[in-house]
Amino acid sequence: MRSRMNRILLSLGLLLTSAVAMADSEKTFYVYNAANGLADNSAQTVNCTKTGRLVITTMGQINFYDGQKFSFIDPTTENTYPLSKYNGHAHLYFDDNHHLWLKRRHSLTCVNLTKEMLVHNIVDEFKELGMTDKVEDLFVDGNNEVWLLTEKGLFSTESHKYYQVQPKRNLQELDTYENKYLLLFYDNGQVDALNLSNGEIVNSVKAYEDQKVGKYNQTTIIHKVGNKYYQIRNGAVNGNSVAILLRFDVEKWRFDSILETPYYLSNMVDRDSLLYVPSAYGYWTYDIPTGKLEHIEKLKMSNGGMLLTDINCMEFDRQGGLWVGTEKRGLLYSRPHPAPFTAYNWTDKRALDLSTMMDHLPIPETKYRGMSVNCVLRDSRGWDWVGTSLGLQLYQNNNNHLPQLFTRNEGLLNNVVHCIVEDRLHNIWVGTSYGICCLKIENDKVRYINRYNQWDGVPNESFVNGRSMILPDGEIVMQALDHVITFNPSKMNTLNDSARYEIYPKLIRLMVNGNDVKTGEKMGGNVILERALTRTKEINLNYDQNSISLTFSGLNYFRPQQTYYRVRQTGPGRSGKWEVYTPYNSQGLVDRNGLLHLPMASLLPGHYTVEVQSSMLPDVWETTPYEWIINVYEPWWRTTGVMAVMCLLLLFLLLVYVLLYLRNANMRARRTSEEQSIIKRIRTFVERCDARNGAILEPQPEVATGGFDISGDFSPEFIEAMTAIMPTVAKKSEKPLSMRELSNVAGLKLQDFCKLIASNIYKNPRPLAMQMMLNRAADMLLKNRRKDIAEISDECGFVSPNFFIASFYHKYQKTPEQYRGN
Repeated sequence: MRSRMNRILLSLGLLLTSAVAMADSEKTFYVYNAANGLADNSAQTVNCTKTGRLVITTMGQINFYDGQKFSFIDPTTENTYPLSKYNGHAHLYFDDNHHLWLKRRHSLTCVNLTKEMLVHNIVDEFKELGMTDKVEDLFVDGNNEVWLLTEKGLFSTESHKYYQVQPKRNLQELDTYENKYLLLFYDNGQVDALNLSNGEIVNSVKAYEDQKVGKYNQTTIIHKVGNKYYQIRNGAVNGNSVAILLRFDVEKWRFDSILETPYYLSNMVDRDSLLYVPSAYGYWTYDIPTGKLEHIEKLKMSNGGMLLTDINCMEFDRQGGLWVGTEKRGLLYSRPHPAPFTAYNWTDKRALDLSTMMDHLPIPETKYRGMSVNCVLRDSRGWDWVGTSLGLQLYQNNNNHLPQLFTRNEGLLNNVVHCIVEDRLHNIWVGTSYGICCLKIENDKVRYINRYNQWDGVPNESFVNGRSMILPDGEIVMQALDHVITFNPSKMNTLNDSARYEIYPKLIRLMVNGNDVKTGEKMGGNVILERALTRTKEINLNYDQNSISLTFSGLNYFRPQQTYYRVRQTGPGRSGKWEVYTPYNSQGLVDRNGLLHLPMASLLPGHYTVEVQSSMLPDVWETTPYEWIINVYEPWWRTTGVMAVMCLLLLFLLLVYVLLYLRNANMRARRTSEEQSIIKRIRTFVERCDARNGAILEPQPEVATGGFDISGDFSPEFIEAMTAIMPTVAKKSEKPLSMRELSNVAGLKLQDFCKLIASNIYKNPRPLAMQMMLNRAADMLLKNRRKDIAEISDECGFVSPNFFIASFYHKYQKTPEQYRGN
């Protein structure tokens, strides 16, 4: 470590060599370090992406900052690729394939920015870029095209051409110029211009004389401004770091030396025609139009102290804030404009003088219209502004008994108003128990309220009742408990609408059913985030993942407490109207860090869009809204495909039912037809069994031949069944008979009855009729003994008594008289 005396001597030497007097910078820096969530206090590189997020590399991690919190990726040796030709310090590139390339001494790390995850196999990435050979170094030009250095030469991943490099020289940096030339920067200070079409060298120049080649040969950093390249070359002399800052004019093909230092220079960034060059001792600024150099060795800190530190890198965010990466003190941040408020404590003579001036102010009124107040101001419009413990009251005319009230809900930092003053722009300034507020008035209306607190240099303490005034030059003075604060509204950029800062919302957190969603992780059986959340524009959810919370950051590093959002939601149950959310009227949806927490609960299945704009003014929405799409899927059984399948299935079942119905109806009709045919046959059979028709019980040839069988071949079951059903069949009825009805009468099962009938119904009924009449005759012989044989024969249908006697004897082996006698 160098002693403080050595630093002083070194600074004096720099004053002589640069011939520029060291001046204090107006920039004030705030600290962001490991206590704020940064992975490490050694910030090697800082880059601002196109969307406004910050990427910070520390000693071992790649950090992302979204305005509220840091998240980081931790590379391991398994995720690095060896670069044999790179000897420099941390160098970060972004290419047009959404990759982040981080080069450190002899190693390379790659991050897939679409997923914000490490690329585990860089060799595969090289193959996708068209390279299968071993890569010795990697570069990304100003067009975000990747160039790979191999033993065969320099390979363009865009054109897949090889370009030859100088042998035995170390290529340290490159760029393409006007898409015509390839500029190669070597370790000896030489620059070659190659024709991109044929690879031939069209020009070559050295940055300095040969005696400096070995002095500045270690690392090269280039930065393009217009048609000129600014180049830092670092080296060592006797073990001590040295550096040189050069300007290379491509049109004139000439190098100019700007600065040489006995310590290293880190990187470069430009803004408003000023080149910033961080170094081992503070940083340098170079005014590009005038060529003026200035060395800011000590940084003014927000706590009032001065910091002497080494600086590794510098970067401006989209609002113009300056971020400084240090070796041991983390990140330092300076706002786009110096704090407009100056606070003098009571040890400062200026505070005492201003306080003495306010002693001559009128005693502040403590009563207004019969109520106790802290202060009263009648402005140039004749309006009465009354400061109370419950807010700021405005009476616009004497007849107005209902004042307009301004509280925290309308934008004040605190409801207790201690002092009020009108500036030369006729805006109203109030000092509260926490911070200062400005009510900007246009067209006799309060347009909006600007709020200032400790982030703007206002001490975090209460103000004193009635102790405020405006000085002749327009400067306003307010007295707090321990300080006197001064500010000039006419010089405040935050009040000038022409100096608007465009901020753009970024989705930084997604919660589903109360759980944080991470990239690539499954939830409910599906991966919700295939890409990194900050690069996701469409979210697909299951039907039961219908309660979500979206957190947006306006990336408002400058004044996060002054972030406003406008949101429009469309979809089932959504109004489709723009709604404005402010830090003071959103019931906490916009928090103190300027983050918007947007809940979307009980979402019905459907398609939703969420459009978000962010602004630093509550009524200025000039940026293009960012749009996110949220799809909540129907349950699988209600999806279009399943519903279509179910409809087809229902149609198929309906068709099958109709076919079966028609088939069954046809079968029933056939069965009914067959059944009625059988019943008709039964009815005919029964009719033929009726002996009274005179055509049945008469002698047949078999009687003469002796082959007559009185019982025929009918089974006893059939005879019994027919005997049972004959009265039912013979009965006259309008209702048609059925086989089931007859089976019930017969006392048989339907199947047995049908089988019995089918096997006997087509036989000759005469034997059955004969047997039935003989049974009747036998019964009459016993029950009607007064009737003679001839009468019984006639009643039973026999053709003659002799035939009756013969038939009766054939069955019973007795004559009718014998049967009656027994």
